[in-house]
Amino acid sequence: MEEVTIREIEYISEDAEEALVKVTDGTYECIAFCHPCNKVLDSIVEQPLLAFGSKGVEIVDSDSFGINRIGSTLRHEICGQIVDPVLGILRVGSILVELDTSIPGGIVVGSTVRLFCERIDLF
Repeated sequence: MEEVTIREIEYISEDAEEALVKVTDGTYECIAFCHPCNKVLDSIVEQPLLAFGSKGVEIVDSDSFGINRIGSTLRHEICGQIVDPVLGILRVGSILVELDTSIPGGIVVGSTVRLFCERIDLF
């Protein structure tokens, strides 16, 4: 797996140390909210990221993985592969995302799922 790094940092408020951080593995990328943000460009990201407000987890018949921001909001649509259904962790390329909701029964390691979240957090 490729290392996941920070490509861009856009401060929402430097005083409050809040930023939107573009995270990438070289193929896939996403925008994550970071607070307090003391991150450095090109540094390796501690994983997993957290999908806050996760909902609508469903199995899909697709190999089209991605983490897509919905408009200019912090909401995302995520399509990835389950790596740990008990801990609720999925993979999009080398980017690991932990869901803050339970994975429905019948979804196992290797299942491709789609879901929506209110925000992706980077700690």
